[in-house]
Amino acid sequence: MNIQGDMMPSTVLLVGTSALHRDRRWHHLADRGISFVPVPRAGFRLDHSIRAGVHAILYQVGPDTDATLAFLDEAAAGPSDLCIILLGRSSKADSVALYLRRGAYDYISWPCSIGRLADSITSGLAKRRMSIEVRNLSGTLASANSTLAHDRDMLKQYNQRLAGLNQLTQALAGSLKSEDVVQALFAGLPALIGADLIGVARNTRAQIWTWSREADPVREEAARAHLLRSVEHAPSRITSGATTLRLIHSRPLPIVSSATDPAGKCRFPHGVAYDIPLVFGPHNNGVLHVARSGSIPFSEQEHQLLATVGTSLSLSLRNADTYQDIQELASRDPLTGVLNRRSLDGPLTREFKAGLRYGASACLMLLDLDYFKTVNDRLGHTAGDRVLKDLAKLMTDTVRDVDIVGRYGGEEFAVILPHTSLEQAKSLAERLRSLIERQAFSLDDGMVRTTVSIGIADAPHPTIASIADWVNAADTALYAAKAQGRNCVVVYSPLHLAPVQAAALCAAA
Repeated sequence: MNIQGDMMPSTVLLVGTSALHRDRRWHHLADRGISFVPVPRAGFRLDHSIRAGVHAILYQVGPDTDATLAFLDEAAAGPSDLCIILLGRSSKADSVALYLRRGAYDYISWPCSIGRLADSITSGLAKRRMSIEVRNLSGTLASANSTLAHDRDMLKQYNQRLAGLNQLTQALAGSLKSEDVVQALFAGLPALIGADLIGVARNTRAQIWTWSREADPVREEAARAHLLRSVEHAPSRITSGATTLRLIHSRPLPIVSSATDPAGKCRFPHGVAYDIPLVFGPHNNGVLHVARSGSIPFSEQEHQLLATVGTSLSLSLRNADTYQDIQELASRDPLTGVLNRRSLDGPLTREFKAGLRYGASACLMLLDLDYFKTVNDRLGHTAGDRVLKDLAKLMTDTVRDVDIVGRYGGEEFAVILPHTSLEQAKSLAERLRSLIERQAFSLDDGMVRTTVSIGIADAPHPTIASIADWVNAADTALYAAKAQGRNCVVVYSPLHLAPVQAAALCAAA
């Protein structure tokens, strides 16, 4: 029987006594393709140099059972798979079982036939080869499973990021105010990209918003300085969150590096940042600034994600601007630019409810130009429109920023004065009346002068139970001013004549 094959070792160690080495059986097995290297059993130790070329060991068992067990333990602790076959005299079954449990492949009672030796060596090496192949296959499978697990984790992260991106873009698109759009960005982007700092800058709207994970004012101010340098025209104001701040520092702050490469990347001493351009129109642009701590740069996938966010943010802010412009047009009187009558309902409701809930005094003034019909009849409606526009500007320039001016209809205007007492309202009304009386309104072919009658009503008031009552009260005071000769200010009192009676008196006058 020829036992050569690719699974046979190049060398088989024969560890035993010299008498074992001289046995003729080994010569017969060598003729069949097995190369034996005799090694004395006394002082034999396994080392890496011996292990490197050895696949099998025939080990002669001596009288010292512990020495054999120690050898088996040493072989089992090594990094390679050795086929160990023990040779010894007939032994007890429990001793043989102990050897096999400790790692021996076979136990051959010596002396034995050549066929018994050949079969044991052949089957032992085949089992060893199979064990190695199974182990290698297990390693390959483990590596493949690890790769699959990594790919699965990456796919899971990608799906989560894609879902987060979809949720963020929907939140951006669903907001119709610039502040709400940016707040939606601040709420969704940090978890999506691992951002610690976000900034948004716009050049034409003169706004900058910033957000930081730790609410770090120094780092946010540094980011605002960086964003100011990034937009074409430095804004005149800065918006942080929902708060408008004046720009105090004109010098660049050292925390932010001003160097930005063509790809939009910029480095910080304590992190990395990325700038995404925003485009709102031909001359309207901005920057989305995203930074995070650490030295790991943004990946290509993150760059693509941020580019998508930047596009969605640009569209959402542009839509918000359009919506705001439409709302502004819808709420303004097209001739004078002040609020129209419908838009006055909101401020009236707000101040009236505040008065009922908190006792905060507010006043409503109604102003009506005296003899304005004469201006239209004699000078034309174009001249009348010019007077109305100039009058609205004069009123807007005279009242406080918190006061609300609106055109109530025709030549009649309303002014809502929050947190204002009757005395304060009357003083303002007298100042307005005097300014209008002295004002010479310029026309294309000359000048014209006019006067106004003003009625004032405050809320809360014992006789005013609704917004309609409040407006009627101011209207009653206005007609009383007309009845008293015009060009005067009248504060509402329940003792005044009813509006119809007052109007009759005016007509009679």
